[in-house]
Amino acid sequence: MAVDYAPFVQASVGGASLSAHSPGGVDKPGESPDERSAAQRLRAPRSRRDVLAFALTALAAGGPLAACTVPSASASPPPTTSAVADHDTLAPVPSSAALAQITASGSVGVTTQAARSARPNVLLVTIDALRADQLGVYGHPFVETPSLDRFAAQGARFTSHMVQEPQTDPSHASMFSGMYPPSDGVRVHMVDKLPDSLETMATLFSKAGYATAGLYSWMSLEAQYCNLQRGFGVYTDLTASLATPTPTSGDTAPESPKGRADLTTDAGIAQLRAFGKRPFFMWLHYFDCHSPYDLPSPASDRYDPGYKGSIQGNDATVEGLRGGLLHPAEPDIIRLMSLYQAEITYLDSQISRLFAALDSLNLSKNTVVAVTADHGESFAEHNEFTVGGDFFHPCGLYNQEGRVPLLLRYPPLVRPGTVVAAPTQGIDLLPTFMHLAGLAVPAQAQGVSMLGLLDGSDDGAQRVAFASMPDYVFTALTNQHWKLIQNNATGEHRLYNRSRDPAEQVDQLAIQPDVANQMTTQLQGWMKAVKISS
Repeated sequence: MAVDYAPFVQASVGGASLSAHSPGGVDKPGESPDERSAAQRLRAPRSRRDVLAFALTALAAGGPLAACTVPSASASPPPTTSAVADHDTLAPVPSSAALAQITASGSVGVTTQAARSARPNVLLVTIDALRADQLGVYGHPFVETPSLDRFAAQGARFTSHMVQEPQTDPSHASMFSGMYPPSDGVRVHMVDKLPDSLETMATLFSKAGYATAGLYSWMSLEAQYCNLQRGFGVYTDLTASLATPTPTSGDTAPESPKGRADLTTDAGIAQLRAFGKRPFFMWLHYFDCHSPYDLPSPASDRYDPGYKGSIQGNDATVEGLRGGLLHPAEPDIIRLMSLYQAEITYLDSQISRLFAALDSLNLSKNTVVAVTADHGESFAEHNEFTVGGDFFHPCGLYNQEGRVPLLLRYPPLVRPGTVVAAPTQGIDLLPTFMHLAGLAVPAQAQGVSMLGLLDGSDDGAQRVAFASMPDYVFTALTNQHWKLIQNNATGEHRLYNRSRDPAEQVDQLAIQPDVANQMTTQLQGWMKAVKISS
């Protein structure tokens, strides 16, 4: 099947601006770069230097990140919340009781009762390697994502959604299990597999009588590499029909086929039709934003048409950058990022067909749809506190790789244009879906349902997020206003003011020692709780 690039090449900015209501933990108008309207995202020509300047400084500020919980035998009430702290003070450190909290069953009031009676479908869309700051609705001034922008305006946009580890398999395992990588055992990509003893979204929905399907677009999500297939009635590799490219030389191994957004959307629509009248849980995975970047010209030249250098988007370039064999100048880095951005816009042009199919099949009103990513991507924004340079992933725990979009639409409960600034993270998806479907949250879950952030019963002030690299050299804690990255090999730290320095460029460690000390204590407590350290 030939790829139709016409919608991608001809697309224009069409995202509507959002009008946020204000339950606890939401943005106020004008507080964040994320609140720029589509009209402010000017389409005037920009130099490549302008593009790089934006890449280095326009990481959207976002808010605090979701609270850590560790497994417990029984549920307890949500932790109490406090008023938002001043930007120069440390947000309250959760108590040991709060750290031990788990929403194993619990009540979420009217919202759960409504969801229970409605028996909603659930559609989880994950987009590989998509940074939040690269979408128009998250404040990017020129990358065109009209379909995702419109979708965000129809529901809730979470501005501070973080992943647990910036790699595909560990991040997806955390979403599906509701657990941190040290707890569910999946921390080394394509090596560790989710244990059979753990429940997943798919096993829980299957046991509840839902039809289930997982459609993915990359080889690492095959059963032998991750064990995520359990509970799915249909589990399909959408790259199986794609031919493996021919090597360019005798010394070059064949590249694995990469998923394409047109085929992914086609498969998703066909599966939606196949469900019939049964309630369903479907996971649909897109891979287009991940390297290599292989859109044809003129699509690949969309955001950097004047480039004259030698950088390409193929695997040879990717591996050369990762291995330190290539030393790109500023125009080369801009070119590479422009190819990534072109892939995002093409994907956006294709995912619109998925949203249209939900409408045409009369599924939109009774389907919870979440769009998120497993990690972001680095383009040389940082050259320290990283592993093996700072291109692609997993390099470190900065926002380029750790902060991803989360868009959530469910018309019966989520008001259009909702903007949630309070912290959330990947492990919060499982308890949120369970509550929306009126199902019990398993005792293993370490995430916290996000429904309170939508109805105002949770102001998000107590929420924080923890992240780790696969070898545990780096761990990180993000609260409402600060981010601490710890090098566990050397004992060094970096501290960033999230409100004033969203690009994480100015270390505040020497200026704010009390903040750093409190956060270090809290981070070390989490590391002990999940058995990273003793």
